[in-house]
Amino acid sequence: MTERTLTIPPEWRELAEEIVGHQGPVLVIGAPGSGKTTFCLYLSGLLCRSNRRVAWIEADPGQPFIGPPASISLTLYSEAGDLMKRKNPLIMSFIGNTSPVGRLLEMISGLQKLMHQAQTQKPDIILINTCGLVNGGAARELKYHEIDISSPRYVIALQKGKEVEHLLAPHSHRAGLLIRRIPVSPDARPSTNEARRASREQRFKEYFRGADFQDIALHDAGIHGPGLGTGERLGFRDVNKLSKIFQAIVIHAELSADRLFLITEGEYAEAELFTAREQYNVREVMIMRRSELDHLLVGLNDDQNLCLGLGILRTIDLKELSIRVITPLKDVSGIRHISLGSLRVSPAGGELGQV
Repeated sequence: MTERTLTIPPEWRELAEEIVGHQGPVLVIGAPGSGKTTFCLYLSGLLCRSNRRVAWIEADPGQPFIGPPASISLTLYSEAGDLMKRKNPLIMSFIGNTSPVGRLLEMISGLQKLMHQAQTQKPDIILINTCGLVNGGAARELKYHEIDISSPRYVIALQKGKEVEHLLAPHSHRAGLLIRRIPVSPDARPSTNEARRASREQRFKEYFRGADFQDIALHDAGIHGPGLGTGERLGFRDVNKLSKIFQAIVIHAELSADRLFLITEGEYAEAELFTAREQYNVREVMIMRRSELDHLLVGLNDDQNLCLGLGILRTIDLKELSIRVITPLKDVSGIRHISLGSLRVSPAGGELGQV
């Protein structure tokens, strides 16, 4: 992307030239459609043409410029011409949903990991393009901790008026931080929820194009999620007992120190959760229907819990304790962590609902 294709406000030019003369992370915030990615592209192009290496952290799991949705990614740019391409991520961290709401720990933990990985690449600038969540309690917590974790030299706020001032205020006295406010892009066009969803589905479709089935043994990997693979598997007597308690077909049950985890075939009697809690002396009971696991998005992670790729869960063999996923990964031998998301997705990219 070049200046000739964009209308660049003078404030953008002045700020970009200032940043080129300094080092330190740059974090960009703004509402959806404010031009965050456009500014990042403009700044990155200027940096690359000044022979600077840019470590771009894409911290928007919903409308990412880099990498598939439901993840955040790191890639490196040293040539301005490469900015016109959607480069494959160098490193990813799995979020598990296209919205950060309900996944704040994954967002902050992922950003911390990507910041560490970016620093090992010794770039001239680390550029963090954040998501458009700017209103509500989740937005306040997310932006506060994103700034705290990344310790940026610059926070760039794109706004028409004062729509992100409440996110800047807690950091107004932070040592070494420069907060710069610039106008939104004159080329920015507000996008509808339908258009954003269509964009995500297209990105999922592109990511899973050519994907195939892979089988992964659960004894080779740790699982992060509602409880699968974290407790002692209960036998037939308990499964039968729990089926009677919940008036359902329980097909899998695990008991750990704090949680009873069940998978059922179809509906169950939610009113009996207290009964099961009392009888098994646990703090909580987590139940998933088998149908909720079908097409569930999963992160296939390495031994450092960095995401090697995304997968779509199709079947769980509860006898052999293995899963079958659809993934573009050709080699799954390095998977040591499996993270269960909260979004169901079809290989054609369609979003099938939340879990």
